[in-house]
Amino acid sequence: MNEDALMELITNTIYQYSIELTVACNLIALGIYFLIFYIAKKSLIKKIDISIPDKRAFLPTFLVGFTGQFVTTLILGLLMNVLQVFPQEWIDALNQNGDMIDNANPALSFFAVVILAPVFEEILCRGLILKTLNKTMNKWCAIVLSASIFGIIHGNPIQFIYATALGILLGWLYTKFDSILIPMLCHLAFNLVSQIAGYLDTENEAIAVLLALVMYVSIPIFIFSLVYFNITKFNKKADTVSVNQPEIQYQIPISIPTQEYSRSTLQALEDEIEGKNKNNKE
Repeated sequence: MNEDALMELITNTIYQYSIELTVACNLIALGIYFLIFYIAKKSLIKKIDISIPDKRAFLPTFLVGFTGQFVTTLILGLLMNVLQVFPQEWIDALNQNGDMIDNANPALSFFAVVILAPVFEEILCRGLILKTLNKTMNKWCAIVLSASIFGIIHGNPIQFIYATALGILLGWLYTKFDSILIPMLCHLAFNLVSQIAGYLDTENEAIAVLLALVMYVSIPIFIFSLVYFNITKFNKKADTVSVNQPEIQYQIPISIPTQEYSRSTLQALEDEIEGKNKNNKE
């Protein structure tokens, strides 16, 4: 077998099992995340802010993601089919990616796109990258930069454009609520629409008309949900201790004589205080 034939075989195999490879790589990456934090004796859960947000945020978050996919599809259709601003090779790359998902095992594809991708990508791009960048630069610079990285990992130019735009929205939601659960939910809803649409027979006229109707109705719902986020004051329910909390100072109560404390008791108290201060810093 010559080199060209071998490369073609490898390429075809990767394409054929792309979803399986994606699932395996994402699961391995998640395992590595937890392993790194475990070795460093830190909590990945605390790092990515998994606190439960205000319950009023869940429905509009889902609506933003759900309708955002329809709005994105409408804009992309306008740019590709009416204005024709994208080169054909960009469109071919996007279609190839869609065919890869459509031809995969439906259950595995659903798990990869709707469940695993939102969890893995939000932990990486918002929980780790954005949160780290926020410590060194302006909030919006950090959001745009992390969104650009989010766009790059999608692998083709057209997906880079709309994934970056989506990443900016997800980054804004993450900084607004200080919880990774909100961008995860929005991302899940966004991917859910594309996955369901892949199961529908769009050649059927009734289904095509229904999708077009939902697409146009999605525009005002998407805008209203964003406005709702801006005019509503949500409660932040952080379940972690602030890193700025002052250290606990060790003091022996004045009312009890010092000599009544044994050496082992004093050492136990000091160890407890040091442990609390260490957790606060983390």
